[in-house]
Order: sequence, then C-alpha cells, then structure tokens
Amino acid sequence: MVYDPYKKIGLRRTINAATCLTSLGGSMPDSSVFEVMLDASKAFISIPELQTWAGERLAESFDSEAGLPTAGAVNSLMLACAACMFRNTELEEHDPLGISDWTHIIQRLPRDTDDLPSEFIVLGDSRSEYDHAIEAAGGNRIEAGTRTGVTVDDLDEVFHTGETAAYYYTLYAFKDQIPLNEFVKVAHSHNVPVIVDAAPCLTHKVVPRKILDTGADLVIFSGGKQMGAPNNSGILIGREDLINLAHLNAYPFDGIGRAAKMSRETIMGLVKAMELFMERDDNAYYETMLEETHEFSEKLGLIDCVTSGVLMEESICDELVPPSYAWVTLDHDKISLRTLYEELLKGEPSIKTLYEPYFITNEAANRITLKVEYLLPGDKEIILERIKTILE
Repeated sequence: MVYDPYKKIGLRRTINAATCLTSLGGSMPDSSVFEVMLDASKAFISIPELQTWAGERLAESFDSEAGLPTAGAVNSLMLACAACMFRNTELEEHDPLGISDWTHIIQRLPRDTDDLPSEFIVLGDSRSEYDHAIEAAGGNRIEAGTRTGVTVDDLDEVFHTGETAAYYYTLYAFKDQIPLNEFVKVAHSHNVPVIVDAAPCLTHKVVPRKILDTGADLVIFSGGKQMGAPNNSGILIGREDLINLAHLNAYPFDGIGRAAKMSRETIMGLVKAMELFMERDDNAYYETMLEETHEFSEKLGLIDCVTSGVLMEESICDELVPPSYAWVTLDHDKISLRTLYEELLKGEPSIKTLYEPYFITNEAANRITLKVEYLLPGDKEIILERIKTILE
C-alpha cells in the first residue's frame, strides 16, 4: 500500500507520472532538505543577510559572478526585469545590506516607467506564457521576428536606444532557435543585457556555466524542479551589478518583489538541495532512470491497443545523459488518446501524465508521455492496471 498523506484530510493524491510540475508541487526533495528547514525555523535571521549568504553559495557552485535565491523562476524573471530597468539610475548607489532608504525608487514599478528603459525584446518563435512576468514587472514585450523564425536583422530592427532594457531569451533545447551566443552579440552590440529563462533546464550541474559562457548576463532557474529544492524556490545568477539591483527589488523590501516572500526555511532548503545536487553523479542518475523507463515502456507495450517507446528530453549539452520518458500511442476503436489521458486523471488516485507535451519535445504529436522519476513504489502497477481497465 502506497503511503497517502492526503487521505487523512479527505483529498485524493495524484500519481506524478508527468514531470516536476509546479501544479503538482514541484519535485520530491530529499528528507535532509526538510531537516535543514526545520533547523532554520528555530531562530531568526536578517533576511537580506541570509539572501546574500545563499547567493554567494549559489554563485560559487554555479561559477557565476553573483547569485540570488528567489521565490520561484517567475519571481526571478520579474526581479531580472526590474534590475535591467534600473540600470544607470540612483538605485545603483544602494546596498541591500544597508539602511533601507530606496523604497521610493523601487515603488516606481510597475507603473511609473516614463524615463526608464522598459522594452524587452522577445523571440517571436519562442514565446511562453511566463514572459507575461515582464509586463507584471512594468516592462513591455517587443516581439522580434515571427512564429517561424528570428534572424539577427530582426533583433536589430526592434532595438530602440534609451527604451530597450534587455533582450529576453526563453531557452528550449529542442527548438531550432537562433543560437544564444549570436543573440547575446546583438544585445551587447547595443550595450544592453541578456536575460535567459532556463527555468526547467537545470538537469545537470554543468548547465549554468554552459549558458553563462555564451555571455548571458542574467540566468533564471527553478529550484523546485530537477534540482530538488522546495517548490516555491528559484535561482537568479549572473552579473554582480545586476544581481545587486535585483536584490534591492526583492522581498523583504517594498517593491514588486515584496509579495513573493521566501522564508528563511525555504532559503536554507534551497541551499541544501543545491549542495546535494552538486554532489550527485548526474549521468549515473539519468542512466538508472533510463533503464527503469525502458522496463516500464516494455510493460506498457504489452497492453492491448497500446504501442510504447522511449524518448529523451533534449539537452543543451550533447555529451550528457538526459531525462527520459516512456511514451504511448493508442489504436482503439472507441477510446481516443485524449480520452485515456482524461480518464487517468479522474480515477482514485488521480494519475497525471503529459498529453502531447510540446514543451519538452518535438516528438509529442499523438503521444502521452510518462516519467518514472517521481513514481512511488506500487505506482507503476496502479498505472498499468488503470490503463487496462479503461481500455477494456
């Protein structure tokens, strides 16, 4: 019997056969992360000092100039945007560890941007619902190119001197995007920074340096996905001057970051998860997952009307072993693949898979994917039996 902590409060647990989704609570942190969080709850600390300490640990581990713990990747994006808008302003004279006398400056955002650069150039072929955070911070999204492609000329054409705050790149390892190093060259030729949203890409510890080596100025990661930190944690790394400006806009100060509180416990949990992540043999971890995925896929393929295989999640580092997924297609007279996906969600417990997950692969059409990474003992058997029952 799988342990179900939510049954005692009358709620239905969800089997996570999808991936580390925010809507399911992120990942499954190691128990030592919660031990550190409990320990942190037993005394008080200056939050700016703790943020600075944690930022230094993140920067050291990921070989960056500076770092900042944040309340999730979207919070990182908002703070990165604020930092870029406040470049070359009086805010640069302030210190997050000093007396907080800059509230009147940071409270200009999100509405009072008249004499601040507030345009953020985004890729027309790599839009995301998350780039709404640019406007939540007070910026304006300016689209370069089209849905079918973006060129260097496209990026140049939409730059406006004094109005462009930064170039913004949503990183999709599986997409045929303009190379990040070329994107950076265009931005830097105009003397503006580059923000890279790599929220789901922190699968291997070499990834941050790989992105920073392109010249990117600020890089965003989720803490609560593959790194295994609490769901409400994120990471912002990059240039020291920009990280300082981001920190000045962050909680506990009274600007746009104030609502995104990150408790002392969560900050400590993030750092502990990062330490465990840095000690992990990433390729060995994903090789073990791949073996388990193949075994699960074979069992799925034995079900009548089901065809199954394995696909790999694309990585920006070709030499690495990436995360793997089992996929299924369906050849059934009465039940569609979409119906199967929905019926899996309805059961007890609910089973969350991914239906045509174009956000992880170009091979998503007419497929449901299942990831073994977060399955508890007994979950595979429940999934196999449920699929058989639905298709009978």
